[in-house]
Amino acid sequence: MPRWLWVAGLAVWLSGCAGTPERGRTDRYGLDSATATCRQTPALCARVAGEETVVPVSRAVQVSASVGTAGSVVLRVLTEVERDLIEQALVECAEAARSEVILAILDGVPPTEEKCREEAERDKKNQPVSWARKLGTEMHKVARECAQRKLSELRPGGFSLEPRYRYDPDTEKWEFIDEKEVRSLLEQGRGGELKGSIAPDVVIHTGDPNRVFAIYDFKFPCVNTDERAPWRRYPPDPPYNGRNQQRLYQDALRPTHRPASIQPRIGVVR
Repeated sequence: MPRWLWVAGLAVWLSGCAGTPERGRTDRYGLDSATATCRQTPALCARVAGEETVVPVSRAVQVSASVGTAGSVVLRVLTEVERDLIEQALVECAEAARSEVILAILDGVPPTEEKCREEAERDKKNQPVSWARKLGTEMHKVARECAQRKLSELRPGGFSLEPRYRYDPDTEKWEFIDEKEVRSLLEQGRGGELKGSIAPDVVIHTGDPNRVFAIYDFKFPCVNTDERAPWRRYPPDPPYNGRNQQRLYQDALRPTHRPASIQPRIGVVR
């Protein structure tokens, strides 16, 4: 028996012996029920290492990571079921972030349009920072921490938060910049070399940040929270060429699914 199949079988058997799992999780089935489930609803299962398995989606993700070459993470698929779980988690993070920040900073009172325009503080360059910007920054921080926790459970090794991509005019392609390189450039005061780069809030990928399945950006409008927040519009200069964020993400990283925004009260906006 191939080693990867033995690992997959063992993982599923162990999951069936782990007690009563959370309601709604797809890894709660034992081997026999998983087999039946996969036969009845193929969308709930995944293909690992090019072979058919009986591993439900979330368990398949973990098993496929365990059988990667030389310890590398290989997540070959993103099923509709898994994508729905990811988006549900991100929406929950956005909702929690807005509530938590407004409660902590504004004593739970939502800001008015006038409040959003007012100066909240000064930045390191002594430039004014509006309440809209301050609240949005804080909400992004909370949402990011939440996304880290939830996605580490749902898709370990198959996501990146605020990954940096830079356009290479020689190859005419956008390429991922390792986080260590980004940090090194900033520490050396060479942040100008990152000019023109992009950093989506959440990127779901195969384990290789250059092979992208889905892209999400959190949007936290200060007021008019029941309306869709627009995507940022970039300048007409290369490599942006006047595109908005959504179009640029699509053209630059070519995800399998259309880039979407995550917004409190509204949810996923494509």
